[in-house]
Amino acid sequence: MQLIRLKNRIKQLFKSENYCKICFKKINQISLHNIFSNNIICRKCLKSMDPKFYSFKVEGVKTIAIFEYNQKIKELLYQFKGCMDYELKDVFLTYYVDYLKLLFAGYYIICAPSFKEHDQRRGFNHVKEIFSSLNLEYIDCLIKTKDIKQANLSLDKRGDIYKYIEIDESANLNGKKILLVDDVYTSGSTIKACLKLIKAKNPRKIRILLMSRRTIYDKY
Repeated sequence: MQLIRLKNRIKQLFKSENYCKICFKKINQISLHNIFSNNIICRKCLKSMDPKFYSFKVEGVKTIAIFEYNQKIKELLYQFKGCMDYELKDVFLTYYVDYLKLLFAGYYIICAPSFKEHDQRRGFNHVKEIFSSLNLEYIDCLIKTKDIKQANLSLDKRGDIYKYIEIDESANLNGKKILLVDDVYTSGSTIKACLKLIKAKNPRKIRILLMSRRTIYDKY
């Protein structure tokens, strides 16, 4: 039965009219990845995104950053987040979503918070949408109380971000496996502030998954 399904999938690929969500060119390559997954970006665009899968620790917590925050990632994130191009929400994880689902099976997702009024104006929370393809249950418990942009702060002021991030005291994280996610990691101040609040709620385990990382701040 599985062999029949596999043959049918290969036949479907040969007849495929899928188009890349980034460059809009037809995706016609036959690959092992395309056989088992519905691909939405072409190899050329993936190459330009330049996945790295950095592995490091933040406050002792195992962390993965999929991409370096290069020019292509910056452009795509601006188009998705700033221009509200909702169709781009899955392009960042598409090639690795099956692997990430296995790696983080049984986890609950908590997003690094964004200012609520920005989400309302945009119509969606961009971090939540980037990681929605993992199909993990969300716990919406972190709150950003002031519209403070890390990019506008000097390095010595970024540590003050903890003053503007709170956690819903009614949130029950006790004994749960938590996956903290964010789109861009720079100095680590936001993630560290989130970790402090989450750890106080006694989760069983915490991991961090980042869409991208600015490598200029490797020492943080």
